[in-house]
Amino acid sequence: MAYKDKYGCATCTNKSQENRVKDYNIAQSHSVIGSWPLVISRAMNAYQLDGQSLLRRVGIDPVQAAQPETRYSLAQLNRLWRLVESLTQDEAVGLTVARFVRPTSWQALGFAIWASNTLMAGFERLAGNFRMFADYGTLKVCEADNQVDISLHKSLTVEYWSAAETDAFMGTCMLTARHIFEPGLVPLQVSLDRPQPGDPTPWERLFKCPVFFNAAYNTISFSEAVMHQPLLTASPELAAQNDALVADYLARFDRSDLRGQLESLLLNHLPLGTVSLVQAAQHLGLSSRTLQRRLADKGSSFQTVVDALRSRQALLWVETGHLPLSEVGYRLGFTNAGNFTRAFKRWYQQSPKQRRRQALSN
Repeated sequence: MAYKDKYGCATCTNKSQENRVKDYNIAQSHSVIGSWPLVISRAMNAYQLDGQSLLRRVGIDPVQAAQPETRYSLAQLNRLWRLVESLTQDEAVGLTVARFVRPTSWQALGFAIWASNTLMAGFERLAGNFRMFADYGTLKVCEADNQVDISLHKSLTVEYWSAAETDAFMGTCMLTARHIFEPGLVPLQVSLDRPQPGDPTPWERLFKCPVFFNAAYNTISFSEAVMHQPLLTASPELAAQNDALVADYLARFDRSDLRGQLESLLLNHLPLGTVSLVQAAQHLGLSSRTLQRRLADKGSSFQTVVDALRSRQALLWVETGHLPLSEVGYRLGFTNAGNFTRAFKRWYQQSPKQRRRQALSN
């Protein structure tokens, strides 16, 4: 059953259609630091592929990605990983990416980790500030029975996940520990939630210990003594300076996240326009007046956010190519194809069909 909202957009109570797009919308609401796709791009040199070209194919501008405040959605990251996996045909491509990570890859957080007094302090810094890198899960550091477990727990809302992302992150943790401790560092064991690969040799070669697949969580286990041994790379002053930069980044991220929270809410209640200002404020734990004021403080408004989101999602869903254009129009809240086409032409000077053909041909 559908009806028009006050913006002239269709609202549907069909739960099956909402469920169909739930996973994609959730992936849109999670994000990673902009420099992470750049690492993936650099690693493509090992396969004689143009990494920057691959970024552009999934809508990531390499220049913008290098800016400190840039973040990309998990949905974009997933598309990049699917493209990389398809082109390289290497089930261990995530491990290759891990070898291209440098301290600058995680900005101030990377330098703070490298300047930590011990591996324990470094991993605790990473765990405590994990959302600077990504907010698709949490990193936990657990000490018991003479060993320390470093475990990545994905958010329960994340349904689609690339095995290569698991390999890249866990491989990065292992290689970083070797860089700042000693090259011969060997963990007790590693457990990964990814499927069993056809050939586990690349994983055994990188981690140099027993590796278990199809696990509940992604965990690297170290001996307690290793984790608390002082590091030669320790620099308390440098660590403190970068801790302050990380705190500033997260404070800005939190202040700017109201729009992100609102967009996430709207994407989880398709078609766009279903949720009113009053309903959105209630979901966010605010009064309507407070929501309006906080958006106005940023030079925006509720309707501006909705309209900008429609425009952005229209381009994303049209260019991605996996949805019929009629479904794209429905998700955006248009009552008929003509209204959708006219709006898309106003935004991008092309019809949806023309834009899709152009995107697929490229």
